[in-house]
This record gives sequence, C-alpha cells and structure tokens, in this order.
Amino acid sequence: MINDIKVAFAFLTRIPIGHKPDISIQRSAVWFPFVGWVIGGVTGILYYFLSQGIPALPAAAITILFSTLVTGGFHQDGLADTFDGLVGGWTPEDRLRILKDSRHGTYGVLAIVMQSIIQVALLASLDTRTGLLALLTAHTLGRLVPIYFMLTPAAPSHEGMGATYARAVKASHVALSTLLTIVLLAPFITLHLLLVSALVVIISLFFLFYVRKKIGGVLGDVLGASEQIAESFI
Repeated sequence: MINDIKVAFAFLTRIPIGHKPDISIQRSAVWFPFVGWVIGGVTGILYYFLSQGIPALPAAAITILFSTLVTGGFHQDGLADTFDGLVGGWTPEDRLRILKDSRHGTYGVLAIVMQSIIQVALLASLDTRTGLLALLTAHTLGRLVPIYFMLTPAAPSHEGMGATYARAVKASHVALSTLLTIVLLAPFITLHLLLVSALVVIISLFFLFYVRKKIGGVLGDVLGASEQIAESFI
C-alpha cells in the first residue's frame, strides 16, 4: 500500500519520491484523491495565510501558481492538448493526429490561459475559510473524476496512457477510490459533498459525451482535462 501511494505521488506531482519498481497502475490510481487531498490541503492553508497579509487577488494567483508548480502543470498539459485536438480538428482522425502532437496550438494555449484566469478569479471571490475548503475539495474530488473516465473505452486504435488505464482499472478500484474520497472530504464539508458531487457528475458526463462524439473514446490527455474541468466547477 505504501508503495502504491508513493507511485501515485510520483505520477501526479513533481515531488521527488522514490518507490519500488513494482508498479501497479490500478492500485496506485485508487490513491489519486489522497494525493489531491494533500495538495489541496497545503494550497488551502497557503491561501488562508496569504490572504491575511495581501489582497485576495494576488493571494489567489500565488496559490494557483504554487499548485501548478507542485504538479508540474500535469493536468493543464492534458487540458491544452485535448482542446487543441477537439476544437482544432475537423474529423476524428484529424483530431487524434493533433492530440498525438505534444506541441500546443492556439486552442491549447487559450485553454490554459482561460483556465488559470477562471480559477484565480473564482478563488479570489471566496472568503479565506471557504477558499481553503474549496481548494481541498477541488483537488481531492477533481482527481476522482479521471478514475471514472478510465472505465470508458479508449479512443480507437489508441495505445497511449489512456488506453493502458482503461484496460487496467476496474470498477472495484473506482469504488475504493470513491470511498476514500468520501472519508477524506465528508468531515470537512459534510452534506455539501453530495451537492458538489452531483454537479461534478453532470458536468463530467457532458464532457465525456462531447469527447466520445469527437474522437470515439478517452485517452491520457482527456483524463487530465477532465480533472481540470472538475476543479474549476468545484
């Protein structure tokens, strides 16, 4: 279990954590919400203390920058690649070709810029205590969403990370990760977790249907995009 947690941190963050070579994709995915809980807790505390000394807007900007540095912009990269492909391509084949290109185009850059602006603006509009809880919830629950996406079929003829996860992660792993998320968040936001979760389910389903319509299935970049979209809505 400890090694699975280390693998989850090594995969989702830039924190240098050593782990054993025994890597299980499905077991480490169970702990993704815990990684988010730690990141959300640290960034929430950072926002709380920054807000005591400087205005809300720069406090929010520094907080979002910090969380991005911790994760290495991992999910933002997926967001950019996803919107480059989904918006920039005219056919499913064209969109998949663009998605395989690691370079960011206009739509990808716009997606990252607008995502950052939206998150900073939303966080700055909250009082310090609510902002702390919002960050904790967004990072934790947001990292549960891609695990559900892993249950859906991968894009046709795609053999990247998304396809690998889709084959490895089972319903039992998703159930365990969901239970872990409830245990981590329920003591802090109580019944609000039900409302927030319902909204995230609706938004995520809309995004999933959109992706499947455009490219026929999920892939690694879509997993990252789903996390970022969930974070902002939370």
